[in-house]
Amino acid sequence: MSSKGFTAGLAAAMLATSVPPGLAGQPVACFERTRTPPVYGSVTENVLLHPGSRRVEIVPPIKGTRNVVYGVPEGYSNRLAPAEYADVGEPYLVRPEHWETRTIPAETRTVWRKVKVAEPGYAWEWRVIDGRRVLCKVKRKAVYRQVAETVVVAPPRSVRVKVAAEWGSRRRTVLVAPERIERVWHPAEYAYDIEEVTLQPEIDTVIDQPPSSVRVHREVLVSPGRTGWRPVPVPSRCR
Repeated sequence: MSSKGFTAGLAAAMLATSVPPGLAGQPVACFERTRTPPVYGSVTENVLLHPGSRRVEIVPPIKGTRNVVYGVPEGYSNRLAPAEYADVGEPYLVRPEHWETRTIPAETRTVWRKVKVAEPGYAWEWRVIDGRRVLCKVKRKAVYRQVAETVVVAPPRSVRVKVAAEWGSRRRTVLVAPERIERVWHPAEYAYDIEEVTLQPEIDTVIDQPPSSVRVHREVLVSPGRTGWRPVPVPSRCR
């Protein structure tokens, strides 16, 4: 019989046969509860830190320079000379000499004169006398004012005026020299230039990084704890 079956059967038997202490008889067998603690052990295993990778390193090319000389020997060459033009100014008659009738406006001047603005007479006014507001009849004098008037000194008139001729100037393009072929002597010419050259081409390097791991220790459960019953001597525990 397994320990679990024995424990269950023992518990059921104890429950079924339990009686008050005063009525109990002489015990035949006694048991006490026991507990076995769990058992742990230590294991060592590998843990992956990095799965590994591959990368490409590119070394750029190495560039340099060199001097290059270009030359043109001396000699004659034909050159097409374009036509030459020039802008010249020439006068032209805009308006001939003529007579015009012009109107001279009238001559005026400003004069001042005295005019009566208000006639003399009587009027009613509100005034305050000894703290009282009273209506008084007052006498007013005639009111005069200086006003400006424009008077004609000389009437407008017409006169005939001789207007001189009016001339203008305009630009005109004229041919100075026609298109032609010229023979030109030129000396030897040299030019220097700097040219870029590749001393070492670009280099691609593949670098593999292997995976890395570490050994770690951890605890594991080897045997779980369990409870049970064990017999005890009757004289020492079950009296």
